[in-house]
Amino acid sequence: MNRSIAIALLTIAAAPSLASAQSFRVVPPNKYAWAENIGFLNWADAGSPVGSRAAKFFTRPAGGFFRGFVWSENCGWINLGNGDGPYANTNNTNFGVNANSSGQLSGFAWGENIGWINFSGGALAVPAQPARIDFVANRLRGYAWGENIGWINLDDAGVFVALGAGCPCDLNNDSVVDDLDFQIFVVAYDTVVCDDPSMPSGCPADFNGDNAVDDLDFQIFVVAYDAVLCP
Repeated sequence: MNRSIAIALLTIAAAPSLASAQSFRVVPPNKYAWAENIGFLNWADAGSPVGSRAAKFFTRPAGGFFRGFVWSENCGWINLGNGDGPYANTNNTNFGVNANSSGQLSGFAWGENIGWINFSGGALAVPAQPARIDFVANRLRGYAWGENIGWINLDDAGVFVALGAGCPCDLNNDSVVDDLDFQIFVVAYDTVVCDDPSMPSGCPADFNGDNAVDDLDFQIFVVAYDAVLCP
């Protein structure tokens, strides 16, 4: 399809205003947290293609939430939450990591081999070291606690998890948003619901984190498609 025609069609299909929700990715090489008992935790590379199921932070008016997976070489996958947050964290069907408007983290992540990780744990330490998003430095800080693994350090000066806007519409991770990404997006847009078994793993085309690939994601995609090059 001619690129200018495709952009015109996408613009017509999109609603008048852009979605207010925003997503942030982990920015390599600053993609690791450190746990004394289990080693490095990789927040950026989960999924195939690489990064398609990685940790993402989605903003909401009163804060936001994480979705995706962290990889531990020694302990396997750690799930930060599935679906559209914020999460209630009342049972094993609605768990996940939330953030309030100041960036302080709460809620639970789950590792099949290590159990629950409490992101409110650092706030309960003496002295308090709450896990949080530092919106000035664009990184995670503080500590999380796992009953079976001890403290997870998000606060190290050299080993830390950085967050940035990245290029979420680059669905094949080739550093451009082009017709190849358009083809991937259209399939997801036709499927709509992230929980549909035919949706690509991790639902990477759900750019605003509402557990669906719909017109709001279409609006986000058309802007990146028009710009072509990733930031």
